[in-house]
Amino acid sequence: MQTTSSSFRPTGMATCASRFRVALGFAALVLTLSCSREREGPPAEGSYAGAPVIVVSIDTLRADHLPAYGYQDVETPALDSFRRDAVLFRAAYSPCPMTLPSHISILTGLLPQEHGVRNNLGYEFDGAKHATLPGLLKKAGYETGAAVSAYVLRGNTGLARAFDFYDDALLARSNVSIGELSRPGKATLDSAARWISAREAKPFFFFVHLFEPHAPYEPAEPFKSRYASAYDAEIATADSLVGEFFESLKSAGIYDRAIIVVLSDHGEGLGDHGEQEHGLFLYREAIHVPLMLKLPGSRLAGTAVDRNVQLIDVVPTLAALAKVDAPAGLRGKSLLAEPNADARPIYSETYLPRIHFGWSELRSLIDDRHHYIEAPRPELYDLVSDPSERANMISERRREYAALKKEMLEYEPKFDSPSNVAPEDAAKLAALGYIGSVRSEAEGPLPDPKDRFEDLETMKRAAQLEKHDDYRGAIKLYRAVLDDSPDFADAWFRLAIACERAGIDREADEAYRRSIATSPSLAPGFAMTYGWFLFRSGRLDAAADHARLALGRSPGSAHLLLSSVALARGDAAGAEREAKAAMGDSIRRADAAVQLARVEVATGRLAEAMALLDATKRDTASLGAVEDIDLIRGDALARLQRFREAEEAFESEISAHPKTLDAYARLSILHLTQGRMSDAERALERMVSASPTKRAALFAADTCRVTDNPAGERRWRARAARLP
Repeated sequence: MQTTSSSFRPTGMATCASRFRVALGFAALVLTLSCSREREGPPAEGSYAGAPVIVVSIDTLRADHLPAYGYQDVETPALDSFRRDAVLFRAAYSPCPMTLPSHISILTGLLPQEHGVRNNLGYEFDGAKHATLPGLLKKAGYETGAAVSAYVLRGNTGLARAFDFYDDALLARSNVSIGELSRPGKATLDSAARWISAREAKPFFFFVHLFEPHAPYEPAEPFKSRYASAYDAEIATADSLVGEFFESLKSAGIYDRAIIVVLSDHGEGLGDHGEQEHGLFLYREAIHVPLMLKLPGSRLAGTAVDRNVQLIDVVPTLAALAKVDAPAGLRGKSLLAEPNADARPIYSETYLPRIHFGWSELRSLIDDRHHYIEAPRPELYDLVSDPSERANMISERRREYAALKKEMLEYEPKFDSPSNVAPEDAAKLAALGYIGSVRSEAEGPLPDPKDRFEDLETMKRAAQLEKHDDYRGAIKLYRAVLDDSPDFADAWFRLAIACERAGIDREADEAYRRSIATSPSLAPGFAMTYGWFLFRSGRLDAAADHARLALGRSPGSAHLLLSSVALARGDAAGAEREAKAAMGDSIRRADAAVQLARVEVATGRLAEAMALLDATKRDTASLGAVEDIDLIRGDALARLQRFREAEEAFESEISAHPKTLDAYARLSILHLTQGRMSDAERALERMVSASPTKRAALFAADTCRVTDNPAGERRWRARAARLP
């Protein structure tokens, strides 16, 4: 793998060739060039008012995995071409190695402690308190739009309110964690191209976000076969998509006259310091990001800047170029500023260890030579002699350590602890009995993430066991993690799910409650999963209470659960009302349509249900199979006595979601109604073969019970006793 040293040159450490400065044509604009050739300077600052402004964010892209930054193991022709048209910033850094906090910093020019969003989950951006780049441009007559590819950037994080148009059309899936929920970049870029093409000559700002190359790495062909590294193959996939997007801009006559920024929100660990992905540590592989700026007419094309810059510099840069006033007091500076003016350290942070694991947060500062990481065991690296950050120099360089430690005092470690959750959320938690057990402040020093990293590896091993239906093996590993880290909220949550799947309901119930109590900032997400567990357990009142806890942060999911509770109570009108309310959440719209169809089937409106389901299938064809859509179609078709079509629908559901127990059970019941006894039993055998767990066998027993098959029920209960 290409080392990071090829792409990093701190301020003052550039080669003789790159030290050569070319005076440029507008006030206070001097760039350090990557070669000695002079470039024609740009016109006076602000003369690009009205030019299209486009920001392209490629999630999780390490700078040192691009040829533009010296990497040789992947080909990125589109980004290489763009780099030739643009200014490249060799030492650009993210303020946070997490998607939502970093993107809000990109769009506001604020650090996370200033805009208040410290994690992908549990926080909402308050646009009423903070100005945004799209808001500034809108006041200047720009139309504003965005298209995003990941759930963590969904509109109800507060981001949608900053734009005129915000496309976050994703398809929620029960078997995909919300942190990984995304859509293909092509769908996102197609949405962007459609919106942009309708703007004609009007000034516009568009923000487009690709989730490639974020894990899990699922590169497209031919790149999957071409590269040994799946991460690099995803980079090549993203490059191909960006290339198509830029070609569409060129065909429309937009590319040349536009201001375009290409960047990433953070990098990826790839094992350099143990971490495979991102969020836990602040080493350079996680925070050093690509950043390129193309001006209209490709002014300054092919130039490069060596000095340290940061993603919060994007807002003041684009505001100046578009001739709008940036908010006063921003720490960020124009990327096109005098390189020696107002040198400042670069700040980054991660609170993920504290919020999710009960470990210490990390904060860091980078100056022109050193990288200081504030931790229970602090670290100091010389980025000139040791760009890969292998030798902690904290003992040898006490003076530099002391200076950066003092500098860190300028960055207030403000953090909304669990005791500072919103009053309405606190009231809901208290009503459900959680607040009394919450530890609002650390009782003594928190563990250093470096010292507990093995717990994450144990969590990964447990997750692999779950994928192979070894839930009891996973439970042992989750308990081992919790013995070391009792405030590891995610471990409590995963333990709860494993216990539920293993049929250990009492322990599942306790673990769900511990996950919520341990990290109230994550309570809405945990509460939804717990709510469905309560629903399946027949505890409808408690399920509804936990759904209401999530209404503010996950309204679509909450309304869906409330609809299911109402339907179980026989309140069809309430179930329909809640399903229609869920339609307002774009990410849950397809699920809401399926739930509404379920209500219609239950109330005998079969034609309406079929029409809604068929329309939903057409509308979501490009997003993948919607869970339960063919299950409910099968129900409706069976009631219409269209048995062959009903069987096909149930088989389609099983094919798309092979571990969905309901589809097998209803297929079995369908066979019974036709006198196909052996086929009915075979459907239950298929169900337990696909999910060889106690829970599945008990589900088969219940199916036999409701179909008046006591012998089958006894047989399946005996099987359940032998399964994990």
